[in-house]
This record gives sequence, C-alpha cells and structure tokens, in this order.
Amino acid sequence: MKQKSIFLTLGFFLCFWVQIEAQTNATVIRVIDGDTYQMLKGKRIFTVRLLNVDAPETKQSFGEAAKDSVNKLILGKTVVVDSLKLDRYNRVLASVSINGKALDSILVSNGWAWHYVEYSNKAELATMQEMAINKHLGLWKCGANKVCPPSVFRSLNAKNRAKYCNACSN
Repeated sequence: MKQKSIFLTLGFFLCFWVQIEAQTNATVIRVIDGDTYQMLKGKRIFTVRLLNVDAPETKQSFGEAAKDSVNKLILGKTVVVDSLKLDRYNRVLASVSINGKALDSILVSNGWAWHYVEYSNKAELATMQEMAINKHLGLWKCGANKVCPPSVFRSLNAKNRAKYCNACSN
C-alpha cells in the first residue's frame, strides 16, 4: 500500500513536471517577493523562483520597494516562463520574460535585484548591475558599500540583521 502511494505521488509530480518543463505562458497571480511569484497555467497554480537574480527579502531594506516594482510590472499579466527544474522548496526555477524582455535584466538594470553570481554566468547582468550601482538606482541608492545581499540577510539572526543590514533604507 505504501509503495502504491509513493508511485502515485511520483506519477503526479512527473505529470506536473512535464507540463511546466520548457517554455509556456502563464498569468502572474501573486508576487511573493522580488524574485518569487505564483502563476496560473490553466487550472494549475505553481510558484516560480526567478533565475540569475536575488532580490531583497520583503523584511529587508528595499524588499517592499522591489516587490512593489515587480507587482506593477507583472501582476495580472501573462508572461513567458522558461523552466529549468524544481528547487528544494518545490518552486520552478525559471527565466521569465514579459513583452519580450527578460525579467532578470529588468530587475538588475533598475536596481531591484542583485546579479546572483553564485548561480549565474550571464555577463550582461554583471554589466547592468554595475550601471545601476553607478547611477544609484533602487537598492544602490546609498552606494554599493551600504547594501546587504539577501544571502547574507538570510544567514543572520534578527540581532545581527539589525546590526549589519540596515545601513541604508528606501
């Protein structure tokens, strides 16, 4: 009985995976934060984690501003999702584009996300980030030395977040 349950569960995930694998159109129904979204494809809701970037957490400086900017840009709109795989949180890791423009590029060039160099080798994002820093756009408002990357923010407890991650606010 347990084995049958495992096969049914595995079958469900394989069917779901086949449907989200590759490129598809979906409607954004919720922006969770700057780089994570819920989407609707047919009757199926799934969560997408945008590849190549890391946006501030919502409780982090500029987190709400990044989320609001993405909300205005994609909420309720149909986007193209080019999926790669599922991550450990069962989110679809994907590239997303709207009106033919890559969302990762839009976020980085407007200063609402970091180029996630640990997981991305897109050289153009590094260039866009450098330009956003030089123009003091978005989270770079106070300069490159005054920001706390989300990976650092997530690794700290509340006391250390307050100490090391509040140098600049929007």
